[in-house]
Amino acid sequence: MDALTALFSVLYTFWPLVLFFGFRGLFDRSMALGDRLRRSINRVFIGWAAWAILWGYLVFQEREPFFLIPRPLNDGLFFSLGAITGGISFGLWIHKLKKNRVRLQDARTLEDLLAMSPDAFETLISKLFMAYGHQAEVQGGNGDHGVDVVVRTDEGEKWVVQCKRYSGSVGEPVVRDLYGTMLHEEAQRAYLITTGSFTRQAGEWVQEKPIILYDGEGLVKLIRRTQNARDRRDI
Repeated sequence: MDALTALFSVLYTFWPLVLFFGFRGLFDRSMALGDRLRRSINRVFIGWAAWAILWGYLVFQEREPFFLIPRPLNDGLFFSLGAITGGISFGLWIHKLKKNRVRLQDARTLEDLLAMSPDAFETLISKLFMAYGHQAEVQGGNGDHGVDVVVRTDEGEKWVVQCKRYSGSVGEPVVRDLYGTMLHEEAQRAYLITTGSFTRQAGEWVQEKPIILYDGEGLVKLIRRTQNARDRRDI
């Protein structure tokens, strides 16, 4: 036991390595910068927590760890790192929890939809598809190729969904790009859902193509119809 405690007292000295192993993920260009930063902070905090357990063990054993710098400075840096990364990680967790609490009954008007963040709007759309028994997953990052939600049906079909939460008009070029994305993703259907409207050219271009368009008015009607049907099932 004494040998193990001595080893831990030496290992504690190298706690700054959590910064290296945690933040090296920032150089992973396959993810968006925001996603890389969130993941790195979470990793640093997890690493810090492991070293904090090691520190607690040494305190319990009444063993003084080795220090490369004066102890007051070491302790200040160590616990500041834990407080900062822990606070950020906890805040991100709360944000994610709130985002996942998006409910259909909270979006019964167009004003409700426009007040949502883009992430919350995409989550709402995924829950709308799930209300009809489909599997739906929100895609994140810059590598989504214009796909915000991927839907998989019980029949084995794959649908791609693009969400646009703004009050402007969506034109034919956007619809054309979505059609190309649908083919690239080998999906059987595509949805373009917006809180705005579609130009006449966009509506004409999707004729006889497996692309479904929902403008703001149509989306509100669909959400209300879906929620009313769920309310009747709960009676």
